[in-house]
Amino acid sequence: MDTEKYTGDRNLFAEERRRRILDMLSSDSRVLVSDLSERFGVSAATLRNDLRDLEGAGLLRRTHGGAVSIETKAVELSADIAQAENSNAKSAIGRAAAARIEEGDVIFCDSGSTTVEMVRALPALQDLTIITNDATIVFEAEQRLPSCRIIALGGIVRNGFHYTMGAATVDQVSRLSATKAFVASSAFSFDRGFSTHTVDLSLFKRKLIERSHEAYVLMDASKFGTFATSTFAALDEVDALITDSGIDGKVRALIDESGTELVVA
Repeated sequence: MDTEKYTGDRNLFAEERRRRILDMLSSDSRVLVSDLSERFGVSAATLRNDLRDLEGAGLLRRTHGGAVSIETKAVELSADIAQAENSNAKSAIGRAAAARIEEGDVIFCDSGSTTVEMVRALPALQDLTIITNDATIVFEAEQRLPSCRIIALGGIVRNGFHYTMGAATVDQVSRLSATKAFVASSAFSFDRGFSTHTVDLSLFKRKLIERSHEAYVLMDASKFGTFATSTFAALDEVDALITDSGIDGKVRALIDESGTELVVA
């Protein structure tokens, strides 16, 4: 290995070094302690401690002389089943997200069980606009927030999921702007970022982030260390990640080190 090539990875803090290790696993699926020691300029014993801590956080699996990736593919659930899964955590996330919404906000509200909980937790603000593609969110907002302006995005209804999607839906978002976007994520890993199950959904979520002043991702802790088909944002492309107290301490430390705000409900 050409040690000159990796001088930029020397003298890193431990959390930065561990994030780099995860990045390497994303492309190679396997790392060796000997290579890592040469790359980062630290002892093999230090690297073995790094790998042990990352394994404890469920982010990799140690092997003889190194480690391998253990990311798992996220499973897509229908809307009704997803709403019932991890319901207490999602309610807590929803309340924490709702606390970020103020009078005068225009918000993009993505389809998802956590974003439904956010709408259910909103106070009766007098000056609020919700833009959404989710039929359940439209219903909840209409029932609970009589003063709220609701913009329902059209498109093709995806059976079993209660939302509209397609090129027309994305095109409508491209003509709108919001103060804040609240986006659900199906999965997250440090190397793949936030991901979801279809390309259509990925394009839609990315457009919500692009067309808003602030972007928040809502995701329960069970989805860390997993991936789905299509990535829609990297960690540093959003203002905050809102999750629940089930998040592993090592994962939390890595996110804190990234500079993106982490909100633990």
